[in-house]
Amino acid sequence: MLFVPLLALLLGLWAPWPATASPPERRRDYEDRAPNEYLAVPAVASLPGIGVFVGVIGSASNVGDTGINGGATVAKSIDGSDISIAALAVQEVPTGVPHLSFDYQYADIRLGNLAVYLPGRDSPNFTIPITARFKFQLLRPTLRFWERRIVASYTLAYFRGFDLGPSGNEEPLTRNSASADLLLDFTDDVVDPHTGVRLSFGTTLPAPHHSILGDDSGTQTAFGNDPHLRIRNYGAAFYWPLSKRLVLAWDNQYFTTSGDIPSGQVVAGGSPPLRGYPEGRWSDRYGVFSGLEARYIYPLNTHLDIVIAHGVLEAIQLAAFYEVGQVSPTNNHTLFEQMHHSYGLGARALFQAIVLRFDLAASDEGVQTHLTIGQAF
Repeated sequence: MLFVPLLALLLGLWAPWPATASPPERRRDYEDRAPNEYLAVPAVASLPGIGVFVGVIGSASNVGDTGINGGATVAKSIDGSDISIAALAVQEVPTGVPHLSFDYQYADIRLGNLAVYLPGRDSPNFTIPITARFKFQLLRPTLRFWERRIVASYTLAYFRGFDLGPSGNEEPLTRNSASADLLLDFTDDVVDPHTGVRLSFGTTLPAPHHSILGDDSGTQTAFGNDPHLRIRNYGAAFYWPLSKRLVLAWDNQYFTTSGDIPSGQVVAGGSPPLRGYPEGRWSDRYGVFSGLEARYIYPLNTHLDIVIAHGVLEAIQLAAFYEVGQVSPTNNHTLFEQMHHSYGLGARALFQAIVLRFDLAASDEGVQTHLTIGQAF
């Protein structure tokens, strides 16, 4: 029932684009990427809500001219939190079936002293320490049609680690989870759009108890995701070229969580991606987010062939952004009251198919830094 008014809203927001310009032509064909473009960045960075890290972030595009992308992260905390992350990902591995490829991710994570926030609209400004060691796998078959304007995927994830059992003791836990996503990309570029609109929908799904990644342990735990809950995410992002070098990007998100839980329990269904707050700072059954970002592009078109980078550095992009978001246990007017605000500045290095992004964001609870691959939206 919610989808009908949301669709009407999206169609109304679509109105500024004339029918003859929808969708805009692609500025470049993603399939014609140069092979073996890569970026490996040694960095010291703060991961919101986790800690201060030293490590390497790497990304590769069109490896061996196969169309496969790759990524890796190795990082260790240096602020006493005793956290380490080792992750590897391959994307768009061909299957031999037209339009169908798959992604695979693997991560080994140790949380020696992770601080997490309590869920809920009125979450207090203090954290709860968590110690854990777990491994994570993800398998995602994806269909892409019409110059990547229509993308549909199914995600199967597998967690192997520990959680708190009913008695409060740490118990082994293995669990499958599943979700599905649909993206309609009516923009002029897959990697860094300048004009057009993107519409997205995602939902969690019932997960198999036995999968190619592993089997569920059947353990009932305190912090494991409740399989009876369904989280649905709706998104709409719009891009306007204000001049040849200045682009305005506007992202809107809404999520809802359905399903029965014990009375009085707070549902950490979703969290708005406010860059000025730690990851997961605000979470509840319902949530909204809106972010506006002005991006100024300074063209370079410089070929790099050094140890840490290979490819054409097309441009440096400077950004200023402002965001609002809120969560609520009820889907009514309270969702739009006492909004949280986030704002900041950022810089991006734009390669043909890789975006290295650094953001410095502030809120009423301090400053957060982000160093990652890909645009925020």
